[in-house]
Amino acid sequence: MKRLPGRWVLLGMCVAVTGAGAGLAFSGMPLPWSASRSLPPPRARVYENVDACLLTGSQGLADPAAAQAWAGLEDASRATSARVSYLAATGPATEAEAVPFAGSLLVRGCKVIVASGTAERAAALTEARQFGSVRFVVDGPAPGSPPNVTALVFTTSGLRASVASAVEAGVRSAGG
Repeated sequence: MKRLPGRWVLLGMCVAVTGAGAGLAFSGMPLPWSASRSLPPPRARVYENVDACLLTGSQGLADPAAAQAWAGLEDASRATSARVSYLAATGPATEAEAVPFAGSLLVRGCKVIVASGTAERAAALTEARQFGSVRFVVDGPAPGSPPNVTALVFTTSGLRASVASAVEAGVRSAGG
């Protein structure tokens, strides 16, 4: 009994597929991979190379003021395409404990840092004196603060809009 070699069967299948493809091409029907098909719009968001970061107390976004500040950061991100993130400082609520967390945001490359909380505010003001190219946003008056600090005086309901406005300005000044 003589077997048909496998390569002949494979060659026959290739010829049949090629013939069908050529027939479709010459018939004028668009091929599934042809350029006449339009691609769906991209679903990924393109961000500027500017990071805006929120430093919160140990409660993180569970703190109502931090949650509003975060909402303001998100609003600013939508308006400017800046990336946003947050970091909760853990441990005792002191400036000395919050400074390393603020330093961590600086190492990440944050160009705008919003501080929410008393210890975090103090840490941001300390770091602002050393990092003049970074914009810092803090709540409450900050007399004698360096020019890279935006001190917000707001009512509780106005925090979101105040943060959004300050972050947008900081992002734009950082090139975003």
